[in-house]
Amino acid sequence: MIIFLTLCYCGLVFLLVKLGVIKLTLWWKISPLVWMVLLLIVLFLPMQFAAPSGTVNVYQPVVEIIPNVSGEVIDVPVEGLVPLEKGDVLFRIDQVPFQATVDRLEAERAQAVQNVERMQVSVTAAAATVVRTEEEMEVIKAEQESAAAAVAAAEAAVEEARAKRDQAATMVADLKLQLTFAASERDRIRDLVSKDAATKSDLDRIELNYTNLESQLNSADADVKAADQTVLRSEADVQAAKASARTVDVRLQQLIDADLPRAKAQEEEARLEAESMINGVHTSVALIDAQLESAEYDLEQTTVTAPSDGFVIGATLRPGQRVTNFPVRSWMAFVDSSKTTMAVGINQYALRHVKPGQKVEVTLKLYPGETYRATVEKIGYITPSGQLAPSGTVAQAPTAQEGAIPFGVVLSLDDDDAPPISDLPGGAVGTAAIYTDVGQATHVIRRVMIRMEAWMNYVVPW
Repeated sequence: MIIFLTLCYCGLVFLLVKLGVIKLTLWWKISPLVWMVLLLIVLFLPMQFAAPSGTVNVYQPVVEIIPNVSGEVIDVPVEGLVPLEKGDVLFRIDQVPFQATVDRLEAERAQAVQNVERMQVSVTAAAATVVRTEEEMEVIKAEQESAAAAVAAAEAAVEEARAKRDQAATMVADLKLQLTFAASERDRIRDLVSKDAATKSDLDRIELNYTNLESQLNSADADVKAADQTVLRSEADVQAAKASARTVDVRLQQLIDADLPRAKAQEEEARLEAESMINGVHTSVALIDAQLESAEYDLEQTTVTAPSDGFVIGATLRPGQRVTNFPVRSWMAFVDSSKTTMAVGINQYALRHVKPGQKVEVTLKLYPGETYRATVEKIGYITPSGQLAPSGTVAQAPTAQEGAIPFGVVLSLDDDDAPPISDLPGGAVGTAAIYTDVGQATHVIRRVMIRMEAWMNYVVPW
C-alpha cells in the first residue's frame, strides 16, 4: 500500500512538473522518499495498532463417532457429504444380543417381584409361627401347672395310703396281742373245764372270741397287704406324674430357649428381607431395574445417530464391520455444522486495543471481490505456546528464539449479504481487519487495503 500511494504521489508530482506548477528541484526529486517515511510514520505504523489485520480461518468441529456399545454393523444408511439433521441415523449395530439381555432382565424382574410377594407371605407365616409357639408355651405352662398338681395329688395319695397302711399295721399288732391274750385265756379255760372249774359255755364263749379275733386279724392282714399295694401304686403314680412334669418342663424350656427365639429370628429375618426398600422399591427389584435400565440404554445405543446438524466425511463404514467401544479408535468422522466458528489471528503487539463489539471487515478467498461486515465476538487469550499440559517431563523455559504466536479473535458476520457462518466450509481462509476505538484516520487506509485484497483474490487466489 505504501508503494501504491508513493506511485500515486510520484504521478501527481510528474503531472505538476509537466503543467509547470512546480519545478523539478532536488527537493521534489527526494520528496517521494520523504513521502514514504511520512506515510510509514503517520499512517502505517499507527494502523498496525488502530486497525490490526490478520488471517481469517473458518473452523468446524469434527466429532469422532465412537459407539457406546460393541457389535456387528448391519446398516449404514448415510452417505458422505450429505447434509444431516440432529438425530438422523448414522449406522445400526445388531440388536439381537442386547435385546436378549433386556428380555432376560425383564424375566428376572418379574421373578423378583414374585419373590417380594413370597417374602411378604413368609413374614406372615413366620409371625404365625411365633404366635403358635407362644400359644404352645401357654398350653405347656398350663400343663406344667396341671402336672405339678398331679404330682402333689399323687404325693398326697401316697401319704394317705401310707397312713392307712400304718393304721392297718397297728390294728394287726393290736389284734395279734389280743389274739395272744385270747389264746392264753382259752388255754386257761380249757384247763379249768378239764378240772370242772369252768363250764363248757365259758369255753365256747372264749373260743368264739378267739375265732372272731383270728378272723379280724386275717382281715387286718389283708388290709395291710392291700394298703401296701396302694402305696406302691401311689408311689408309681408319683413317679409317673414327676416324669410327666419333667417332660413338660423340658418342652417348656425348649420352647423358651430354642423354638421361640428361632421363630422370632426367622420372623425378623423375613421382615428385614421383605422391608429392604429404596425409594419405595424392594432392593432386589431395584437392582434388576438398574441392570434393566443399563441394558435398555445399551439396546438404544445400537442405533447411532447424528449428534447435531452436519454431515459425514468419508463414510467408509459398511455392514458386516464389527465396531467396538474403544476411545482411541473412531469409526466415522462427523462435521458439526451448527458450531462453525470464524476466527482471525491478531499479532500480540496489536491486540491491546481489540475489544468485543468492535467492527470488523472480512474478505475470503472463497468469495473474491466481496467484503463482509463482522463484529468481534470474543478473544481467545491463550496460544499453543501458553498451554501447560500435564507431563512427566520438565517444561521448557521460554527463549528469545521463540516467536510470538498470534491470538485468536472470534468473529460473527453481520452483513445480510454474507453467507451464514454455518454454511461456510471448514478451512475457508481470508483476511480480516478490526477497527478499534483509536486511530480513526488510519481506518480509511485499512478499508482500502481490505478491498484491494478482496479484488486481488481474483488474481492471486492462493
